[in-house]
Amino acid sequence: MEKELLTLTTIQKLSDKIKNEEVSPLELVEVCLERIKKFNPSLNSFITVLGDEARKDAATAEKEIRQGLYIGPLHGIPFSIKDVIYAEGVRCTAGSKIMANYNSKIDATSVAKMKTAGTILIGTNNTHEFACGITNVNPHFGSSKNPWDTSKLSGGSSGGSAVAVAASMVPVSLATDTSGSIRVPSALCGVVGLKPTYGRVSKYGIVDLAPSLDHVGCITRSVWDAAAILQTIAGHDPLDPTSINKQVPDYTKNINRIKPKMSVGIPKEYFFYYLQPEVGKVFHKFIDTIKSSDIASVSDISIPESDKIYESWRPLRLGESAEIHSKWLQTRPEDYGEDVRKMLLNGMQVTAVDYIKAHKFRRELRSSFIEILEKVDALVMPTTIITAPGFDEPTVSVNDKTFEIYQALSRNTIGFDSTGLPAISIPAGLTKDNLPVGVQIIGAPFEEEKILSIAYAYECINDSLTKFMPPLH
Repeated sequence: MEKELLTLTTIQKLSDKIKNEEVSPLELVEVCLERIKKFNPSLNSFITVLGDEARKDAATAEKEIRQGLYIGPLHGIPFSIKDVIYAEGVRCTAGSKIMANYNSKIDATSVAKMKTAGTILIGTNNTHEFACGITNVNPHFGSSKNPWDTSKLSGGSSGGSAVAVAASMVPVSLATDTSGSIRVPSALCGVVGLKPTYGRVSKYGIVDLAPSLDHVGCITRSVWDAAAILQTIAGHDPLDPTSINKQVPDYTKNINRIKPKMSVGIPKEYFFYYLQPEVGKVFHKFIDTIKSSDIASVSDISIPESDKIYESWRPLRLGESAEIHSKWLQTRPEDYGEDVRKMLLNGMQVTAVDYIKAHKFRRELRSSFIEILEKVDALVMPTTIITAPGFDEPTVSVNDKTFEIYQALSRNTIGFDSTGLPAISIPAGLTKDNLPVGVQIIGAPFEEEKILSIAYAYECINDSLTKFMPPLH
């Protein structure tokens, strides 16, 4: 395989070549580092690059594989982490001025599991400050830029992670999702973003944003790759009290065992009230494809509790974030970016009544979704109601309604953070301006296999891996 093509492929293909010693981990790391050096100055995806450390770990992996000690499909694969996830001895800034010089003393459980699987940490990815936003506009480290059009937002707060994977600087990045922070930038950048069920992956070792809503997941170039990463990082962790002790299936095997025909539901309420026309067009083409290809039967379904989506999320997201940052808000308010400080101060206004109601609403909303998911295997909708907006667009108008960018980008994702249901965003098409559109697939709790199966079946017939390659130069 030509060197420049190494990072343009998937973990699934790379792992076979590494196992057979056709590609060495050191060679793969060098290509990633070369690509980071070439594209990071314009895309601003990485905050910290661990060149020497990655080369050393790659040499170790190469030696192990030559000695016949191959661990599995992630052995020798480089990865990055959103800069709110701890890795021992590595600077973790959380994209902030306040933590700019903090060096982690621990590995997050997800990072430790990746290392045990033989992966090689190559750096940390840019994020919205403290993961407290969805644009990835960052006043401290600069903003990550969309590789499809650098005048457009990458989305966030895992924007640097999505850009790194979309631009093939690294095959996978671990990231977090509280309002849609994995799925939104994945949709805007044309990659795969997986948010597992709340409790499926340990949150130990991350910079908390809103603990009731925070999830750890991954961003990859393919669905199989996402399944392989979930296989590695999932499982009970006694260090995380929200972690669920539930058996982890073999996702990479089971995504091929899709039953003869799955069933998907399209919600009648909320998710389709406001859509840019081209987003709607790509979504309906996606539906036509899964129907005509016999991947799934499709039916319209009703979600009676959909009016509670926003209020099941907002008080939890704002209130918990404000509590976490209360000390720094009092002692270092000037060190926050203006948008983050404003959001945290808004969180200070959340009342106990609002907060308690939000927990009540989320339980009711979750029950409503679970009841529906007993009748269909999954729900589908566009990941975002708009494509990537420009840096100079504070608002966007859709169907004669004006949205702030945060509201527009997170509208279709927040409900699955408050309910904790597993969700995957996959690239489904491009607009006439060559901007990606993502489709979101939602499953019942701990049924990641179903959403991965549907996504994988679609990806196989959609030629996604060649279609969603940004025009980088």
